[in-house]
Amino acid sequence: MPLTETHLRYLFAIHECAAQHQDLSSRVLADRLGVKKPSVVRLLEVLMEKKLIVKKHYGKIYLTDRGAFTVRYYTRLLKRTLENFPDYGFPVSEEQRRSAALALVAALPDEDYRCQYEALFDELPDAEPPVPSSIL
Repeated sequence: MPLTETHLRYLFAIHECAAQHQDLSSRVLADRLGVKKPSVVRLLEVLMEKKLIVKKHYGKIYLTDRGAFTVRYYTRLLKRTLENFPDYGFPVSEEQRRSAALALVAALPDEDYRCQYEALFDELPDAEPPVPSSIL
């Protein structure tokens, strides 16, 4: 299941909050996103299933390596999208621009993301290790 705009909003918020608060909790995240705590709990469960975060029961929230990679990957796409955001001839606030750009980024196909992730983190089972060029 691909990541949605909401998944990305939560991941970005977790990343930003973690940089500011050592003890990131569901309550802090709910306050940051302006949502109720039960909504945060449900979405955190989804992110845990996707192996993007780790959360101890009533404890701290951490990004996994996969979560950190995901934030970096989509941050680059979001930045590129915002840099090329069109002028519509009517006022669009920064918040509206970011929300629209995030929706676009979430709607993009995720094949490139998966390929880059697999290249960094996944090993092929039963594959022979590469032979160092000095032996050849």
